[in-house]
Amino acid sequence: MNDKPLSCTVKPPVYISAVSGKNINSGCKTIDISFPSIVNPENTENIGEIRFQNFYVAFLTIKAKIKLLEETPREGPNDQGWRVVLRRFRLMPDPHCEAGAQDFFCLTRKHFVCDMINVVSLRIILQQPSPVWNEFKLEDLKLFRNPSGVRVPPLPSWVLEDDKTKVGKKEIEGVPDLQSLSSSLQQLWALAEEVTANQTDQSLGRYEVDGCYDINLLAYS
Repeated sequence: MNDKPLSCTVKPPVYISAVSGKNINSGCKTIDISFPSIVNPENTENIGEIRFQNFYVAFLTIKAKIKLLEETPREGPNDQGWRVVLRRFRLMPDPHCEAGAQDFFCLTRKHFVCDMINVVSLRIILQQPSPVWNEFKLEDLKLFRNPSGVRVPPLPSWVLEDDKTKVGKKEIEGVPDLQSLSSSLQQLWALAEEVTANQTDQSLGRYEVDGCYDINLLAYS
């Protein structure tokens, strides 16, 4: 199948701030995406797959502006065509911790609230409520019309895991239990500290016996 991504223009992330004109770290950014192929309002795009690598984004929301056709259901008299496709999708299990911060994601139609058909533009909202990380963004962002069928990295296991208490507790073949490994390392550290504390400053004198060399310990070449 064709795995060619859609041609699109991804604008740099912009902070959303209550103070107009101030680009301060509010913990929320927006990314606007347009399609150069849409020369006139009659042209639109259909999006079935979004791939990217996370960079410390905790939550992701996607809004799509669609072309309003006669058969398109309206959401009010002032409907401008904006639809929430994905609402506050969690990319990090804990915003304050490293887990999930740089994972790869592949979002398909099964993750979207509605199909992205007749799309004119996209707006992606990034949220990072933790003050621990100075920067957050999406890297290598690509859009596709349909799921390509090409093997891509699956979503992180913690996203697919229903029982959150099991996150990080799955056993890996060949790797010892974390608790026993930690105990062994602590014993090794204590042993190393004891050896270091008992070291002597005096020279051991490999071949000296009572301050003299033993002729039997010397080798001639």
